[in-house]
Amino acid sequence: MADHRLSGRFSSNVRWTLVGTAANSAGTWLLIVILARSSGAAEVGIYAMALALTAPVFSFAGLQMRTLLASDPAGLYTFSEYLRVTLLATGAGVAGCLILAALVADGGGGWLVVGAVCAMRAADALGEVYFGLWQRGERMQVIGVGRVLQAAASIAFVTAACALGFGASGAAVAGAVGSVILLAYLWRKTAGDRELGVIAAPRASSWPRLGGLALQGLPLGVIVLLGALQANVPRYFVEQRAGQVALGLFAAASQLTASGNVFVGALGAAALPRLAATRATGSAGFYALTRRLCLAGAGLGLAGVALSALLGRQVLELLYRPEFGAAAQVLLVLSVAAGLGFVASFLGYALTASRVIAIQPVLLVATLVVLIALCALLVPRQGEVGAAWALVAGSAVQVVGSWVALRRARPLAEA
Repeated sequence: MADHRLSGRFSSNVRWTLVGTAANSAGTWLLIVILARSSGAAEVGIYAMALALTAPVFSFAGLQMRTLLASDPAGLYTFSEYLRVTLLATGAGVAGCLILAALVADGGGGWLVVGAVCAMRAADALGEVYFGLWQRGERMQVIGVGRVLQAAASIAFVTAACALGFGASGAAVAGAVGSVILLAYLWRKTAGDRELGVIAAPRASSWPRLGGLALQGLPLGVIVLLGALQANVPRYFVEQRAGQVALGLFAAASQLTASGNVFVGALGAAALPRLAATRATGSAGFYALTRRLCLAGAGLGLAGVALSALLGRQVLELLYRPEFGAAAQVLLVLSVAAGLGFVASFLGYALTASRVIAIQPVLLVATLVVLIALCALLVPRQGEVGAAWALVAGSAVQVVGSWVALRRARPLAEA
């Protein structure tokens, strides 16, 4: 009976995780759709640049406190300590983003967009700590409902803002409102919960303990930073070399290819325990499962390439507006890059299951170097299409490097 209850809770948590992830992805995509249809590619470019500017900073500043909290069942650190480290790091992230904005943002409008996106990122970072608390308690329903609430609020506000003609600034403020509403919901739910309300109550701590916790999150923050740079470096080059309209077209096409990440993340998370178990025993099933996952990623990528080749222009014009049909070639090349990225993600799960961790930042650095070099070479000549081809090459490097590292790793049973 106990096993049945545990299995039921696990299934429910998986479902709610999928609901939350899908709601978050759909909300982000619909925000871009509404902005594109109401204001055009240039405004999408402005908003996309603000997202690209802030993503690496806050990815690092978060120090993966949610992951550390969710994987701390013994309570080695209190919730207050996780929250305080996040507050301090987020404050530094906001300051860093504003400094960057002073260097690259154009005029008051650009400052407003970056400032609102910073507010959104800061609220999201604090919300992630609350997510970690509920995740540790294996109560993912609150996270799923919160994500749905956030998406609904963001879409409602961006619809109103764009209808009033506020463009990118309205979209940025709408995203911030949605994130603040999510944070308020999580705070109230936590405070009202009998068990978690006590855990989340403020408690005294010392600077050495906070510093020790931050140091634990530092390597994870670096890994996430490298991943965020990999996703956003092409956008920097497109905006600087080809302009905001080109960046808007690139961002709109990218948002379509990113939808497959929901499936990849869910499948990878579900397969991770089985990968770890078969790897630990040295079973041949590990490589069989890894191959099946990689084939699934490749198949998803090929389906995206086929759809992009056959219907890419029509889909772009239907979802956004006619001017976005010019991004059909970009969408096709990005679909190739996405397929390779799906395979790389599954290989990353396999490496993690094998406890091959140290090589992963090295692979990300190598990928980033290739990406930057090719963006510098191709974007001035081919614009956003060149950036897409640079992503293809970078993803291919990551796939090959991950597969070589995996084949050379010894089974844990033999280590």
